[in-house]
Amino acid sequence: MILVTKNTERKLLERLRYYWQQAPAQRCLHIKLSLLNEETQGNHQIWIREIFDVFQNTMHDQSMEFYACNDRDIFILARDLTQKRVDEVFAHLAPKLTPALLSPGLASLFEIGVDWHRLRKISQKKVEAIALAKALAKHKKQETLEQISKTDALKALDQDLIQTLGERREKREKSEIMVVEDDPFSQKMIGNALKGRYSISISNDGAGALMSYVRYAPDVLFLDIGLPDLNGHEVLERLFKIDPTAYVVMFSGNGDRENVLKAVELGAKGFVGKPFTKEKLIAYIEKSPFIHQKKNRGKVYGNFIQ
Repeated sequence: MILVTKNTERKLLERLRYYWQQAPAQRCLHIKLSLLNEETQGNHQIWIREIFDVFQNTMHDQSMEFYACNDRDIFILARDLTQKRVDEVFAHLAPKLTPALLSPGLASLFEIGVDWHRLRKISQKKVEAIALAKALAKHKKQETLEQISKTDALKALDQDLIQTLGERREKREKSEIMVVEDDPFSQKMIGNALKGRYSISISNDGAGALMSYVRYAPDVLFLDIGLPDLNGHEVLERLFKIDPTAYVVMFSGNGDRENVLKAVELGAKGFVGKPFTKEKLIAYIEKSPFIHQKKNRGKVYGNFIQ
């Protein structure tokens, strides 16, 4: 059984992507120790060892992979994981661990091929949290994301990802839509409007938007003007320094002429006032040159195959 404790989050994401592409029937068990309160988390190292030992002795699968994340969550990858077997393992653990750890909501079993997009978001969020923690440590600050200065936010970005941004976007087959919006109601509306048509990622603030943009390399970015840290215009200005070809559409409840003109002047391709409609969002998405490239590429491949 393989135990991974260093650079865990990035290795986990890479491994999940590998199985999604090569062995989609592989299973993933997510044990969410991060949900426990601080007092209960105190013995997490003992619990990790207990969980590891029991799975190793019960499953007898030398290819099983065990990932212990920085936030105390555990991911176990194995082909033969079933809910029945997981229940049996936790039955063995019951005498050793506290009731808090054995709560049903603390463990979720996934099939990687079916649940890839959900697993990607879970693991990607953990990768971003590690990147943010490193940025904070580098600048010797114990601040939240909102307190990172505009300059520090840019310094925290992965330069390798910036350099490969265009290449990764071009090679990706599925369209990626990114939404930067701090209002949960608006996030839900956008998710419902675009669900099933595109892959969607959401960021709540400006600094996080810059970090997520270089990681996801979206085909379309919907960017709110009113954000809790950097305002949308500031994000837009810094974004075009990273990716001059970015396709960005602004939206805000304050649809005044000054905001529209400033956004367009900075390089935005359009402006959607709130409340927005599904048709309006999709209309702007369909105008993206990156979306057109993917559609045209699909037509070419389709004609070739025929």
